[in-house]
Amino acid sequence: MPTLILLDCGLSMGRLVGKKEVPRPATSGDDIPEITLDDDTEIRHLAIQGVTQLLARMETNCRLEHVALVTFSSGAEVLVPFTRDIDLVRSKLASVTAQDKSLLEVGLGGAVGHVLDEWGGGATESLNLNMVIVTQGSLGYGPHSLGHLANVGPSEVKFPLPFPFTLSVICLADKTINPNLKQTKAAFMTLFTKLGVPSTKASFHCLESGSLSEQSAESLFTEVGALHYTQWTGRLALGVEMTTKVQLCPPPKSFHRAKDFSVMSRELSHNLVIKGYLALSDIASPPVFSRHLVLPLTPDTPGSGDSDLDTKTPNICVFLHGALKVENMCGLVEVGEDWYGVIYSWSDNKKKSSLMISLFEPGLDAVPWLGPLDRLGPASGLNETTGSSFPVKSDRKPSYSSAPVVWIKQSGIQSDIQKVLRHARKLPDKTQQFYKELNRLKRAAVCMGFYELLEGLAQICERECSLLPANVSPDCAIQLTYVSQVLRSQECYTPKQTIQPKLTHFNQGKF
Repeated sequence: MPTLILLDCGLSMGRLVGKKEVPRPATSGDDIPEITLDDDTEIRHLAIQGVTQLLARMETNCRLEHVALVTFSSGAEVLVPFTRDIDLVRSKLASVTAQDKSLLEVGLGGAVGHVLDEWGGGATESLNLNMVIVTQGSLGYGPHSLGHLANVGPSEVKFPLPFPFTLSVICLADKTINPNLKQTKAAFMTLFTKLGVPSTKASFHCLESGSLSEQSAESLFTEVGALHYTQWTGRLALGVEMTTKVQLCPPPKSFHRAKDFSVMSRELSHNLVIKGYLALSDIASPPVFSRHLVLPLTPDTPGSGDSDLDTKTPNICVFLHGALKVENMCGLVEVGEDWYGVIYSWSDNKKKSSLMISLFEPGLDAVPWLGPLDRLGPASGLNETTGSSFPVKSDRKPSYSSAPVVWIKQSGIQSDIQKVLRHARKLPDKTQQFYKELNRLKRAAVCMGFYELLEGLAQICERECSLLPANVSPDCAIQLTYVSQVLRSQECYTPKQTIQPKLTHFNQGKF
């Protein structure tokens, strides 16, 4: 689950924090109190410290996390593209300086462009990006500002964004620095809706009370870290007596998806139970909800930090990794109520491999060719057969001779209409084929409620009738005129009604 940090580098990020007023003796005509500073800490410094804290939490709890750093002011700059080198991101933070005006839309445009460049348009559908915006929260003025985005709308970036993501906004300001904190929060809430982020995946973090300081800023980044980068630990069970404590990286998320008339929600259990084993050729490449690295956790005992001792301690993860890799198999794991996944050995090269788990979408039919997952049994219970037991044969026997009409693109409708007209130009020899294709087209249009197609087809028949060459049979013009009249009649809106050929002395005895 990659993370993109969008850091505000506007001029307001260079403001000093910790100001206080100290009165001085009045001089001639001058009674203005002198302004002194507790220190020279800028909001920018608090942002850098907070991002560093967030990176440390990722490094501890979310190993192999991809992180990118993008800064914005009047322009956007990709300081660090997506990488697993956390030290590189830390080193680039030191070069962040306050620049000119802060334009949030420019920053969002730079972030979207970098995500599409790195991951591609097809891969972004299952990306589940974490975006963290660190800003001072000023509404700003003019196009591309936060106020313009919330009240008017984007001028260059297309909303909603073309990939799923979670969004957390950290506003480093108090009522003294930004008197319009309530308006800023309302603007971001409106922006969340325009971006297409569900309320469960968006959060706004600001100081409700008190002044901005190093401690209060740290608490805001701690909130975001606890929300997205908390270590997930559970217990992996193999049989009754073999269990071990494991960590999943990145931490898995609960499943929430809105359907037509309901919302499906599932919580991941902290007990991962292996129910059985399947050949990798049988599981093939199923659709998955998320993928995670399975890491063993050493017990909290004296000396457990000794690497030599850890390598000599037996562990189920090591056993599973070796066995599944040698046998080319995977384990079916129950991870929640009617929720399953598979655990397997995965290698990105010939030298290094790891134990991974892929979570399916909740449901017993998550992998259609395996059948209901709760009905899988031991291989010894199968009848002797030379063929594979998968895919599971369904009791339903669909008919493939009906040739259903499928219109996904405009070219599909055009080809069906052209097929009708080709038969029409060969009348009376192709009378049966002409009416067969015509009734097929008409029935599909009525069943879909596509009544405009009937009127359009009638107009096409009239136009073709007027453009027929002289050497065509007169029956062609008669049938086209007749069809255009029938298509405009009320009886034609009945799905079961069939248009019959018009009898003429040109086609008598031919059908």
